[in-house]
Amino acid sequence: MSSSDVGSPEEGRPEIAIAGMGVAKRFGHVQALTDASVTVPSGSVVALFGDNGAGKSTFLKCLLGLEQPDSGRLVIADEDVHLEGIRAAQNRGVEGIHQDLALAPDLSVVDNMYLGHEVVGSGLRGLLGMLDRREMTERADAALRDLSIKLPSLSIAVRDLSGGQRQAVAVARAIMWSHTAVLMDEPTAALGARQSAIVCDLMRTVAARGLGVLVVSHDLPRVLKVADRVNILWRGRTVLEEAAESLTVPDVVARMVGYGGQAA
Repeated sequence: MSSSDVGSPEEGRPEIAIAGMGVAKRFGHVQALTDASVTVPSGSVVALFGDNGAGKSTFLKCLLGLEQPDSGRLVIADEDVHLEGIRAAQNRGVEGIHQDLALAPDLSVVDNMYLGHEVVGSGLRGLLGMLDRREMTERADAALRDLSIKLPSLSIAVRDLSGGQRQAVAVARAIMWSHTAVLMDEPTAALGARQSAIVCDLMRTVAARGLGVLVVSHDLPRVLKVADRVNILWRGRTVLEEAAESLTVPDVVARMVGYGGQAA
């Protein structure tokens, strides 16, 4: 996708999937965010880079409703919003994939994909609180096939999957319940080269479905290749917002560590 394509979503899609503009957040004496701004157009992958302590995770938590910004604007699907909690973000079609994946290792693939969204059976089965496992399995299978994700079994416990397969399940779950944006926090951390490549391919697949993808990562070379745009935070402030194709890894590293000029 060329940079000229970004910001031109399909008909019916919002121009802005999700954004935080001029976001500030303080924790006691620590100013985590000062003036952080990131805009994710529908149908695009935006990378959010920054050194440790730059405020990346805090910014993601504000977009997910996990933290309340002290000031600034939050936008979802072209509308200004106030998020009182993560459920408010989810109700607007925003899902997050956290570094720890938030998967239940002893549960099956299907149960993990429906965690918190279980389908209760109809009639007497529903009154007894029994789940409609047939429907859940069929819909989970369709979601995984739609993303070209291949797993040994949908009934296998997540703990028996590889790291890349677990990440794929987390991505597929987020996509199942999202219709606006997917936010990823270090999705390739602790993964091998092949597994990381699979996850990066999924980022482009998600964007091709018209969703906005915001990814926080230290995997600069790999994520830079799949991103449309790059934002860099330095000490809680946005210091760069540029097309990914115009940047090199040394460019990104220089701005991440505070060299290469002041905020753009």
